[in-house]
Formats: sequence, C-alpha cells, structure tokens
Amino acid sequence: MKDILDKRSPIPLYHQLANWIEARIADGTFQIGETIPSETQLAEDFQLNRNTVRHALASLSQKGLLERRRGMGTFVKRKALLTPVHRLGRITSFVDDFDINGIDLDDLELSKEVMTASDEIARKLKLKTDTRIICIERLRIADQTPFVLERQYYAYETFKELLQKKIEGSMYKILVQHFNIDLHHSVQTLRAMMPSDEIARRLNIGKTIPCMFLESITYDSLDNPVELLYSFYRGDRYLFQVESTQYRR
Repeated sequence: MKDILDKRSPIPLYHQLANWIEARIADGTFQIGETIPSETQLAEDFQLNRNTVRHALASLSQKGLLERRRGMGTFVKRKALLTPVHRLGRITSFVDDFDINGIDLDDLELSKEVMTASDEIARKLKLKTDTRIICIERLRIADQTPFVLERQYYAYETFKELLQKKIEGSMYKILVQHFNIDLHHSVQTLRAMMPSDEIARRLNIGKTIPCMFLESITYDSLDNPVELLYSFYRGDRYLFQVESTQYRR
C-alpha cells in the first residue's frame, strides 16, 4: 500500500492519505458506522509517521466524514461531505440551508450586548448616530461542526426583549412570531475574504481557508431596516445558489 502515495509529489502526504481514505468511503470500502484502520495500522501500511496519519484523520473529522471516539477508534460518519446550500434569491436562515434528514443543528450564543451604533451600522439601519443597538453573535453548528459565524444588529428600542429571550434556531421565525415583523425583502452583498485569527478560531479552520462574507440588510414592507447581519461562512464547505430570470436583450 505504500506505493499508493507519491512521496515525491508536492501534495502533502497527509493530504494524499486523506484523499485515499475519502475515496474508500465513497466507493463503500469503508461503510458508514464502521471503524477504519487504526493510526498504527495506517502508519505501518503506508510507512508514514503517526503524526502524518493523525493529521489526515483530523482533516477528515473536520470535514465531518469521520468521527473519532476516545478509546474506541475512528468511525465513518457519512459517505459524502455535508455541504449546505444558501439560496440568495429569498430570505432564508441557517436552518433552511439544510435539506438533509438526520442533521443535528445547534447554536452557540457567543455574546449578546447593548452597544452604541457606529456610523456605518447606524446608516445601514437608518438610525441616528450613537443610538443604542443590540448585537448578538452566534456560531451556527451542524453535526458538531461550526459552519457560520453570525453577528446580528437590531435597534434597541424595538427589539430590547431579545436580551431576555433565548436565541436558538431561526431568528427570522422569532422576529415574525414574537415581534410580528413583516420580513418583506433583503439586500445581500457577498464577497470572499481570508479569515482573521478570531474568525478562524471560531470556525475551527486554518487561516489559509477562505471564507465567504455575507452582509444582509432585511427590510419590512415599508422599507424600514429590521436587521443588519454579518455572516462569515466556511468557504470550504458552503455553496451559494442564485436563481436567475430570463436573459433580456
């Protein structure tokens, strides 16, 4: 098996091994729920350092394909990468991005505070400068893997009850059901970026993995801004989809 890996290739050995394991999962050699060979066995079979093997398994665990259980081994968690799709043509939440059964979705509320609006945030929410706002920072998680870091901004006087409310699941559902807000339309701006140290740490990714930054301003039917949302998506896991209308000459 040692000949499967090309030690003269510029592609790191851990990456080559991870690709080989991923291919064996895809072709059914390693079935969902089964254990794969141990670190010691893989190191011996491929004549690799155990740290190299450990790096390969860690990368596949981070992708959500493997699950490492202390004292039990490494198990196949799923056959293909969990790749959510965010549709930009309508107002959707993180929950709506997953149409696969059996996905364990979770939220981690990192902070919830009252602060003074900066000039930029005040302008986008159509508030006076120095107006009090609420900032909520959440980490959106699927199958124990961080996918999105969100920072949400709301006018304090309108949404101060959010400070006492447990925020989980779709914020849009909370705005509609609890505050009776008419979410009419949104303006979304998307761009690629390299993560800062903080964002990389929150999303559990390396600083060389790009992120997609999405700014979304959601309005009611009277064109009043309801929410300013800054979202940082893992660029290695997320897909973005836009439905286009007919071409016009």
